[in-house]
Amino acid sequence: MDRLSLICQKISSVIWGYPVLALMLIAGIYLSVRMGFPQLHLIKIFRSTIGTLFKKNPDSAAEKSNGSLSQLRGFSTALAATVGTGSIAGVGAAVAAGGRGAIFWLWVSAFFGMALSYTENILGVKYCKNSKIKGAMSYMEKGLDSKWLAVIFAVCCTLASLGMGCMAQSNSITSVCSGSFYIPMPLTAAVVVILTAFAISGSRRHGKLIERLVPLMSLFYIAGSLIVICKNCAYLPSAFRDIFREAFNFRSAAGGFSGFAVNSAIAVGLKRGTFSSEAGLGSTVAIHSSCEIKDPKTQGTWGMAEVFADTVIICTLTALVLFTGGVDISDGGADVICKAFASGLGSFGEIFVGISILLFAFATIIGWFFIGLKAWEYLAPGKTKIYKIIFLACACAGAVTSVSLVWEISDIFNGLMAIPNLTALLLLSNEAIAEHKKQSL
Repeated sequence: MDRLSLICQKISSVIWGYPVLALMLIAGIYLSVRMGFPQLHLIKIFRSTIGTLFKKNPDSAAEKSNGSLSQLRGFSTALAATVGTGSIAGVGAAVAAGGRGAIFWLWVSAFFGMALSYTENILGVKYCKNSKIKGAMSYMEKGLDSKWLAVIFAVCCTLASLGMGCMAQSNSITSVCSGSFYIPMPLTAAVVVILTAFAISGSRRHGKLIERLVPLMSLFYIAGSLIVICKNCAYLPSAFRDIFREAFNFRSAAGGFSGFAVNSAIAVGLKRGTFSSEAGLGSTVAIHSSCEIKDPKTQGTWGMAEVFADTVIICTLTALVLFTGGVDISDGGADVICKAFASGLGSFGEIFVGISILLFAFATIIGWFFIGLKAWEYLAPGKTKIYKIIFLACACAGAVTSVSLVWEISDIFNGLMAIPNLTALLLLSNEAIAEHKKQSL
């Protein structure tokens, strides 16, 4: 197992080294420039997405009649898949490895990632019209006429949903329950499997659960983070100063694109930003192409809103709690994060972090189930029960075993998803730009 883990680490470092990072950054810059930087119009983005939720009933008749997702449920499901434990523990690990400057490059990743998410969801909705294919496979097969590329993507997406989307998250839940709340692992594993089975037993049940869970857990975490930051606001100026100063230090410049053997701020920040938002991976296309509104540009705009909410808001709040909490960030473990929150929440800090991780992890399980199911349906139409059984088995296995190897393997599959997806985005960029120019934001 140790040898296999070492092999996977080396493969992951190659995949997530210079080639994929450079491809993501170049694709994000290229699409941003050609589209006139649509991600700069933040007020219009939120007005045309979240702002519309207050003007109409999210539970539309379309969802009840044809199974499509309402905008609120689509947004909640996509956010559930992206706002996972990485938004808490992942940020701690990023600053421990790359320093405070990694947060600046996380912002850079999010900025250009918004353009990637915008483009992939425009293409996804466009090619999913009048088609049973839901997800990035649609524009790979129908836009590029490349069935084999779509199959490779679907296989990697399915495996990522079972590994990172299910096993790793269920393991995070049992770790928190046993470590923070002293609940026996077998009991936690049983509860995780039962709740997961309940959530995936029906699409409407899944939609209602995720629609209620995601807004509540996000507001809960944002409120707790703001309390800590406000109590430690005297340290905010130095926190932002260090973020910008360390982003451009010698260590960052020298090791930026040389791979993850060098834990530079640039490399770590870009990687963590990609993992957090999943922009460029093509994963959330399955969700947006299943929404009730079939306008490509509208769904692309929702994709930008999700990236901003997850990476720019939630991940930044986590980082600021760490930087203002008076803790040693060189150790990015859960204990350090708990201490940082305890600086503002007192003894409730550890409980707050534990509850947040539990909610985020469970939401990720539900969100990634939806994504993985669409990939599975592409590979094996009409055999959804098999995927549900495998998914529940993975939830159980992840809850009772160590899954450090699962994270490493999932890194590989995420990278393998990014390569065909980014290739398709660049080759079909003219079509996405034509859709973008039909109506201004």
